[in-house]
Amino acid sequence: MLLPNNNEIDVDLLSKKIDVIKLRGASNAHITDEGSILSANVDEKEDKSQISESAQTADLIPETFSDRVRLLFSKGISIRRRISLIPVIGSVLIWATSIFKLNSIRHKIALDFDSLRLENQRLQDQIHQNQRVLNDQLLQIENQLRNRHVRIAALESLSLPTRVQGLEAFSQQVNSGNIERDNRIANLVREIRQIGTQSMPISANTISDAKLPRPSEQSNEVVVPGLDGFYLEFEDNFRGTSEDISARLEVYLPYLLQFSNDATATVIDIGCGRGEWLKLLRKNSIQAVGIDMNSAMVDACVEQGLSAQCLDAIHYLRQQPESSLAAITGFHIIEHLPFKVLLSLFDAALRALRPDGVIIFETPNPENLSVGACNFYFDPTHLNPIVPAVAQFMAKQRGFAKAEILRLHPYPDHFKLAEDSELAKRLNAALYGPQDFAVIAWKTNAN
Repeated sequence: MLLPNNNEIDVDLLSKKIDVIKLRGASNAHITDEGSILSANVDEKEDKSQISESAQTADLIPETFSDRVRLLFSKGISIRRRISLIPVIGSVLIWATSIFKLNSIRHKIALDFDSLRLENQRLQDQIHQNQRVLNDQLLQIENQLRNRHVRIAALESLSLPTRVQGLEAFSQQVNSGNIERDNRIANLVREIRQIGTQSMPISANTISDAKLPRPSEQSNEVVVPGLDGFYLEFEDNFRGTSEDISARLEVYLPYLLQFSNDATATVIDIGCGRGEWLKLLRKNSIQAVGIDMNSAMVDACVEQGLSAQCLDAIHYLRQQPESSLAAITGFHIIEHLPFKVLLSLFDAALRALRPDGVIIFETPNPENLSVGACNFYFDPTHLNPIVPAVAQFMAKQRGFAKAEILRLHPYPDHFKLAEDSELAKRLNAALYGPQDFAVIAWKTNAN
């Protein structure tokens, strides 16, 4: 047996060890099992490694003290090997170092185990939390489905009229909050505009312009004789017959029937023209007065027994008592007005309307490409087409609580492309859609 501190090597013992290894290798050569052959090879390698280590140790063990000292201070020898050359103390130090390394390794393993345990605990907590959230969501979905089934069963048990009444009540409950919000916003807009109007400085030029009429010779306006008669003949040729116009205007009656047989309700029709709308209102027992700047139009209305006056519409509305009129209408009028005058018309109408009052302004619809590109300019007195969304915005911005757009008068079906393709649908909508639209706005949102 070889020891680190032996002064002599037992050659006989070493020879016997080598013989044993050779015999073991010869016996393992007859093993045919693949796993046994592998094991024999491993054992042979281990035995050879032990012999190599023993030979190396034998080579490093000095025979004399001087050799021991020479190896201790020679190069190429590891520190651990140097320490092992020291008698007794070297073995103790090697043993102590091994114990220290073992404790360090055990401590590191313990720390890694604690880290893994904490990470595992964190993952477990996260999984439990996700399970709780998922269970809560599933419970909410089950409750919603259960409530829906209960509602459906309750509705199915009711008769059809009762179902309709229930749906109407629910719809009114939902819309009540929006109605109150619209009215509050409209009131705030009116108050802000009133404060701004009161705080607007009045210049001397404004006062003089308001009090002193300008001499006619200083006016740059071109006077064209017979212009009023021209426009009356123009409507007869291009707008359509009075019967056609009356049939088109009937769509607006449901908005005004609440004022029927009401002696306190008066409707003002701006740009009354030939009086088709005034006759329709009189037929439904609604008081109405027509206002038009065209004297020929006013004369045509008076000849039919209708109430009409040749006045400026905005000036007339400003002269009316505040909150006195039931409705203000104007058909194909606002496209004739410059932008500032149009805003003044909205302001004057808002002031003159009573709380349940409504305005109805119809105008050509430029969403229809045929109208916007061509038909709009049939009337040479038209200025600019008005986009539906802009008209609706104007009404809300000037203080009306509720405003909606009503698109009207599409082309007849025989004008449209008789195809079911997506392209044909888009072309029909762009070229043959509604030719007119109306902006309908209420001073107070009541429904």
